[in-house]
Amino acid sequence: MNLQSVNRRCFLEGGLLGSMALLAACNGGAPSRDTAVIRPYTDKLGMQLYTFRTEFESDYESVLKTLSEMGYRDLEFAGYFEHDPKAVKTSMDALGLISNSTHVQLADMRDNFDASVERAALMGQSKLIIPWLAPEERTLDNYKAIADLLNERSGLANAAGMTVGYHNHEFEFETVDGEVPYDILLERTDPNAVTMELDFYWAHIAGIDPLDLFRKTPGRFSACHIKDTSNTGDMVNIGDGVIDFVAIMAEAEIAGLECFYVENDNASDPTAFAKASFEFLNS
Repeated sequence: MNLQSVNRRCFLEGGLLGSMALLAACNGGAPSRDTAVIRPYTDKLGMQLYTFRTEFESDYESVLKTLSEMGYRDLEFAGYFEHDPKAVKTSMDALGLISNSTHVQLADMRDNFDASVERAALMGQSKLIIPWLAPEERTLDNYKAIADLLNERSGLANAAGMTVGYHNHEFEFETVDGEVPYDILLERTDPNAVTMELDFYWAHIAGIDPLDLFRKTPGRFSACHIKDTSNTGDMVNIGDGVIDFVAIMAEAEIAGLECFYVENDNASDPTAFAKASFEFLNS
């Protein structure tokens, strides 16, 4: 029996269960109340707006309305594209949408952090996440400096009721001069003040099992990007790929997950992607 296919079939039939309960349910047995796990993102599934960056730039109100009608509730921002954040927030309020997180470029984390905190407060955001590093920034010394910067910025953020953090791609898991940059970020940042946003797609591409990270450093991952991949590494609709979200989400409490953002970096049809992914995750 292929446990991956068993997990996926059970998920589609409505069960987000622990592995023993999954096997029991798919073999005809009823899972006990003790083994059933509620979807941790129920009523708060979010969308990373980078997925809709082109559409958001041209007509953000249409994007907000579309996502609200699908059932998404939490939006993670990746810029405002010259739109007035106050106007965006007004439209979100009218639709019952919230934003718990935003991406803050490294340059702004370094040199424009006061303004980033002020804008986050306006939007009601509590997480300010570094989203990406340019190739020239990917040195061991710089990863250490970024960890120190996050520790430093956490003071101002925490005073405002916010948290700073870091979002991964695959390159943070590549060994550099005998060290793994992601380990540096985890070990050098204050676990009580700095969070991590784990991108499941990029972790998979790097050959990393999120469950290993959760168990090694429990409670460090307050946000995640739910992204799926085909066998060839293409981003696909959630549920059409090979990532075992049943097993991952069953460990959400250990990880410390609070925010769950669906994303596709290169969706040819973001609306179709968002709809199919929402339906899978809530089926």
